[in-house]
Amino acid sequence: MTTWPRLLLAPALLVGLAIVVLGGVAVARPADRALVALLVVAVVLLVLASLLAGLSVGSVLAGRREVDDVVSSQSRLLADVFSFETATVLLTTDVAGAITRVNVGAETVLGRPERALVGSTPEVFLDEAELATWALAMRIEPTFAAVAHGLVANEQQQPLDWPYLRPDGERRLLSMTISEFGDEHGDVTGFLIAGRDVTDQARGIDLGTDQFVASVSHELRTPMASILGYAEMLQEELADQPESAALRDFVERIDRNGNRMLTLIQNLLTLTRVEAADLQLQPEEVDLRALVSSAYDDLKAGLADRQLDLSLRLPPESVVHQADPRLVADAVSHLLANAAKFTPDGGRVVVSLRTNGKTSRIVVSDTGLGIAQTDQEQLFDRFFRSHQPEVQQAPGSGLGLAIVRASVVAHGGSVTFDSELGRGSTFIIELPVRLPSSITAGLAVAPPSMSA
Repeated sequence: MTTWPRLLLAPALLVGLAIVVLGGVAVARPADRALVALLVVAVVLLVLASLLAGLSVGSVLAGRREVDDVVSSQSRLLADVFSFETATVLLTTDVAGAITRVNVGAETVLGRPERALVGSTPEVFLDEAELATWALAMRIEPTFAAVAHGLVANEQQQPLDWPYLRPDGERRLLSMTISEFGDEHGDVTGFLIAGRDVTDQARGIDLGTDQFVASVSHELRTPMASILGYAEMLQEELADQPESAALRDFVERIDRNGNRMLTLIQNLLTLTRVEAADLQLQPEEVDLRALVSSAYDDLKAGLADRQLDLSLRLPPESVVHQADPRLVADAVSHLLANAAKFTPDGGRVVVSLRTNGKTSRIVVSDTGLGIAQTDQEQLFDRFFRSHQPEVQQAPGSGLGLAIVRASVVAHGGSVTFDSELGRGSTFIIELPVRLPSSITAGLAVAPPSMSA
């Protein structure tokens, strides 16, 4: 006999006994028949209530058994997946982010044994900068638990590519999803991480993307130059026509935005060629003093409507270098443009040049927004832009600093920076006076010599 029928047996016997007793009373004392009838009705209602209660208890117990069966089934399924899936990273954590379970795939891919993972948090292998970037974007604490809660709350269901570090220091890429799981009451009890290493695939995609970008950029450059040529002709035609003021404004916008597009195309070509080691330097004997002064003058001319304190500090004599003047000039111009763009009116931008005869330093410093610590590791990555609202609102492609680094490294130099959020930034380009032999040996044509 099942549980809930047993629950009904005692009330049923009690009701039967009451009816028999009351029936005897009615026969023995006819005067009390009305009272007996009322008592019989009350007893019948009591038995109906007992039946309903018994049915409810039975339903609850049956439902509980179903829930227990589902939970048990899910637990067995999870155990099977953890036991047999070796190519996928599977981790479970509690609500605080502490790892509670790992599979063989996690040990293999992450390069860490189970004993080193269980009890720790995913921060032991996930890239801290990536975690901090997500936390900054969602304005939450930079912990795995907080970020996981935020991603689930925002219904982020697509796999995310997370950089991770193996114990030997190798940096790789994990495409993973984060989902929550709970108990039979619907309360969240932890998170499930499922992911695969996609480092090799990403490298292949990057190479194909670079080739595609280079091809498209090259094809766009010619028609864009043609558009700008016709825009310049229209500007000349309309210069002496006062009645065509509105048309002149349209043409000026075409020219301005066309030049921005041409600059972007040129930047893409430069970057892809440098990173593919396909950029042939055209070194000359270059006076860095004149080059930096020219870049400063160009910046100053474009900031006539700004209230910035601009300062140029140069040595009294020429600073002759063996370098590609276009690449070095572009690098300096990018740094100056960024300094001016992210320094509000009333701030200061200083550019200086120093040399010791073997190397020279071009220093660009400002009192602008500064760079958040969480953004600094990715600062030179292609297309990276800070999550700071002021940066997001400013126009830009995220290519400038990547080009600066690529151009400087192509000369055997280095670029470093020091920055603090809210206090400004200082960027330093250091270039050798003579190109290293490892670079000149790879040039198709020996660098021409020019008198300073």
